[in-house]
Amino acid sequence: MPKLRMQVASIALITALCSAPLPLAAQEVLTEDLAIARALAREGIAARDDANRAEAAAVVSIIGPLDNPELELSRESAGGESEWQLGIVQPIDLSGRRGALRDAARSEAEAVENDIAWRRQQLVAETRRAYVGCAAAGAELQVWQAHAADLTEATRIAEARAREGDTAVYDVRRTRVALSGAEAELRLATGEREAGCASLVALTGIEDPHIPPSAMTSLRSGAATGTRADLAAQEQRLQAASQRVTAARRARLPQFSVGAGVLRRDDGIDTAYGPTVSIGVTLPIWNGGGAAVSEAEARQRALEAELAIAQRTAEAEQQAAATRAIAAQEAAVAAARSRDDAARLGTIASTAYQAGEIGVVELVDAYEAQRDGELTVIAHARRAAEAAITFDLATGRTYP
Repeated sequence: MPKLRMQVASIALITALCSAPLPLAAQEVLTEDLAIARALAREGIAARDDANRAEAAAVVSIIGPLDNPELELSRESAGGESEWQLGIVQPIDLSGRRGALRDAARSEAEAVENDIAWRRQQLVAETRRAYVGCAAAGAELQVWQAHAADLTEATRIAEARAREGDTAVYDVRRTRVALSGAEAELRLATGEREAGCASLVALTGIEDPHIPPSAMTSLRSGAATGTRADLAAQEQRLQAASQRVTAARRARLPQFSVGAGVLRRDDGIDTAYGPTVSIGVTLPIWNGGGAAVSEAEARQRALEAELAIAQRTAEAEQQAAATRAIAAQEAAVAAARSRDDAARLGTIASTAYQAGEIGVVELVDAYEAQRDGELTVIAHARRAAEAAITFDLATGRTYP
């Protein structure tokens, strides 16, 4: 039901905003998809992600199935006899400690992938907000342009009527004052449009982006995923912590090693060579195995608590975002309903003023009501769009 209401609201808003004035100059329209694609393709983003992946993969590769072998050389001499022994000793991980550490490294690598995905989702949301902000600033600029044009025409009519003696000089002064105020607001709106689009330019590299007002109400919703990427990363790190606990426990078990080499014996008369085989056991007595297990278990408990807190926070964010998105859409639709009436006020008042049926105060008031109605629609449409973007981010929706 909430989804249906949001769709109906979007249709109503699109209808209202599409009737806003558009610039006559032919200019390529920047779409939401293109803005997102350009933002994701900016220099440094892919390089950073690839470096993070390479670092995580290197950690997995470092932890091979076996420890490095040791090369041992020994010499003994007594009573004119000498003995040389050269051999290679290879530790054997029968306990599975290195396997557990390798699994932990793989889990960390998966967490890094989810970190990258979460950064991507945040960048997409930031780009969409900048896109909406630029669209809203452009729409507001168009409203002020139209308002200034209306007051310019009203001033021309008042001056003509004053010359013919049909109206008082007050009407001329009143329309001029209103026009001066509108021109000041127009300059401010021009600066606000440049400032509002600055973030989008920085994110996409596209100078002077042209976005139609309807873009605020036609944003594409992402594809829903099962878990937010940041929560998935925390889950993977918790799994890695559990695997390190296993590795720490297995490190307390004896470690075996086997060796093979060659023996050279010289008794002063003859020299003999022969193979050697050795078996060894490393006893983990002094390596603080108990403390290492306690540290790993404490780290695991801390990550469990952090994940539980993050999941509760995410659930609250999702509920709040959904409620806010629906409320913002409904408020935007309510504001849009009055836009048509406000737009007609200007036309009706202009005709009535030229006919001498109303005064300049009513004319200026009608123009201001029309302007305020359009600005209100834009403000609520922007708020609804930003609420929808926040909802997509909170629920972990992704984009191709």
